Amino acid sequence: MTETLDSLFVPGDSWLHRLDPRVKLAFALMATAALLSVERGAVVLGCLVLCHGMLLTARLPLGRLLGAWRRMLPVTLMILLLWPLFTPAVGAPAWSFGPLTLAWGSVVDGVVAAVRLNALAFAWLVWLFTTDQPAMVAGFRQLGLPYTWGVTLAITLRYIPSLYATWERVLEAQRARGLVTAHPNPLRAARAHLPALVAVLILALRDAETLSRALEARAFGAPGCTPTLRRSLHLRVGDALALALSTLGFGGLLVAGIAGWV
Repeated sequence: MTETLDSLFVPGDSWLHRLDPRVKLAFALMATAALLSVERGAVVLGCLVLCHGMLLTARLPLGRLLGAWRRMLPVTLMILLLWPLFTPAVGAPAWSFGPLTLAWGSVVDGVVAAVRLNALAFAWLVWLFTTDQPAMVAGFRQLGLPYTWGVTLAITLRYIPSLYATWERVLEAQRARGLVTAHPNPLRAARAHLPALVAVLILALRDAETLSRALEARAFGAPGCTPTLRRSLHLRVGDALALALSTLGFGGLLVAGIAGWV
């Protein structure tokens, strides 16, 4: 199956898709707080495995998970390479060259930091992969956020992957026409991407104008117009149970992390 990046949402009818979007948003927020408070790598890895288990049981295509990992790979490798070299050495030094000192403790800390970053990303992808735009808007609105703010946030989340997909398409088209972007000098490499960046900016401005005209034609934000929602959210028994489990689990991790137990 060909992977598309025009939207993070993956249509489906799994238990995770049917879960209330407010519960999934609460899951992501509580997971973020817990992951930033705990120190033990085993706990962080457990959270990452939990997120993957949730997405796999929701029958998310394996290509989407691999695509997310591919996009996290450059940042992950950067953390693994730079963290041990540019943070204070922890434990006995294993290698040193001038001012740079490499210690195994720092290497382990770098691995934990990389796993933590990926766990944070996938905690939010649990929400983004299984929640469509109308559900997001409905969730934001029922949480008390103004309707226009909710629509703005949902549109922003919708167009981030679309903009990235546009960047990849333009870059591939420019390379097919002879654009060379690989340079050993980082400044020259960045300058070589300028033609593609200009084209992406022009396309983004055109999309923004089209979107603004579409919203204006629908009287979005007009005074005196009361917005209506196609769906109304209600917490069911399964939603309440999932929220209670998330609160107990991540709340316990947060307290344990603040107390220094994990």
